[in-house]
Amino acid sequence: MKSRKLSLALIMLPVLFLAVAAVSPSAQQAPQAPQTSDQPKDPLLGVWKGTMETKIGPLEVYFEIGSTGSAPYLAKVTIPAQKVRAMPVQEVRFAPPDLVLDMSSYGIVFEGKLAADSESIEGVFKVGPDSMALVLRRSAGIPDMGRPQEPKKPYPYEEVEVRFPNREAGINLSGTLTIPVGPGPFPAVVLVSGSGPQDRDSTIAGHRPFLVWADALTRRGIAVLRYDDRGVENSGGDFHQATTADFATDAQAAWEFLKGQSRVDSRRVGFIGHSEGGIIAPFVAAQNPDVAFLVLLAGTGIRGDRLVIMQSEAVSRSRGAGPEAIRKEARMYEKMFRVIETNATAQAAEPDLKRIIAETLAGMTDSEKKELNVSEDALLTDLKGMLADYPWNRFFLGYDPSTALRKIRCPVLALTGDRDTQVPADINLSAIEQALKEAGNTHCQIKKLAGLNHLFQPAQTGHPREYAKIEETISPEALTLVGDWILEFPASLPSKKG
Repeated sequence: MKSRKLSLALIMLPVLFLAVAAVSPSAQQAPQAPQTSDQPKDPLLGVWKGTMETKIGPLEVYFEIGSTGSAPYLAKVTIPAQKVRAMPVQEVRFAPPDLVLDMSSYGIVFEGKLAADSESIEGVFKVGPDSMALVLRRSAGIPDMGRPQEPKKPYPYEEVEVRFPNREAGINLSGTLTIPVGPGPFPAVVLVSGSGPQDRDSTIAGHRPFLVWADALTRRGIAVLRYDDRGVENSGGDFHQATTADFATDAQAAWEFLKGQSRVDSRRVGFIGHSEGGIIAPFVAAQNPDVAFLVLLAGTGIRGDRLVIMQSEAVSRSRGAGPEAIRKEARMYEKMFRVIETNATAQAAEPDLKRIIAETLAGMTDSEKKELNVSEDALLTDLKGMLADYPWNRFFLGYDPSTALRKIRCPVLALTGDRDTQVPADINLSAIEQALKEAGNTHCQIKKLAGLNHLFQPAQTGHPREYAKIEETISPEALTLVGDWILEFPASLPSKKG
């Protein structure tokens, strides 16, 4: 869950701008960057590079601004030193010469003015309450940020760009289908991402986990479909007005599309869902008994409001916060959740949510605030993102994944790392296992993987700030385990009906 949600640094938090402090707007400007030799007709299109001064030194930032038929502009931000790569910009607003690159769901906004010669954009990069001067100039490209596990082309399999409809929502989704070489038919999986606006590679902290999953599985003879979330990259729809149930209709559309491919074995098409994707996949399977199997990676088995409090406690504990500070933070969330439960709109809930934040901070010592790394400005920035995604938050906090799990009869593999601070392993795996037992499901395997975090990386503490620092994207143990498990089920799968 990214910081667009009330739960702050939870489920799929991007590790952004750690240790970046505010500096004077008169900070030193970036040196002249190379210009492209063939400037596009639209003065905004292209790659822009700038350097901002921070507490940890100069930090290079790249914005890639493009255009599609479905939106005036699309943009991504890359910050190599922070291992932030191709993070989607939620909205590009350009009323010449004024430009706003809005990533407020992450607490980030760039505001600038395009120069008369269209060769520079002078502005301010805002991270929460902090502001840094940033001058962007045209760049020839973005530095390669490849991780060791990321595959290099040419691949030993076919890769096809696809587009498929979600007729229920009236939108089209875009993705990538990778297919083993040969006539098939092959078993196949749909990859379903965690929360927050995810591209098809589930890009986070300089890693592209779904690219690595798709490559590893396709090399073993499994077709894989991964897709951009609605409203992200080339997929249509409005991400910020959607709930988990809405995203489930996208996943079902992907599954139906994959089942219809000529080289795919329609009897062996299942899901791999990560984090919130581990909620979405059972949601779909509960309504579609022909789903062949489910792999739940760091999936949840408890109600959202209970999970968020546990996440908050685990993350705060991992960074050294004391029990009294953690208790006060948890109490704040409990109060906020009651407000969200009883107010149907963000407008109705906002005054009470702001009051609860103010009262909580007033009751904390300076030491406790430091332990939790919280301030009024930071919490209000996170609250802004939560209110922007109010429908999602309201649904998620009140939804119990065990409701769908109790209807699942297909084979299920549920994996969680024992150092996952965002979906704590023991309580969630136990809840998943209990719900599947109540369903009479005898084809489930539940396993806790030693030393792995929420992304299934080998980790020290499991805190999200480690994600970018770890070079390995996914533990080979997890990749092998999932591939072996999918391939062991032949076409003669156990009945999922009745």
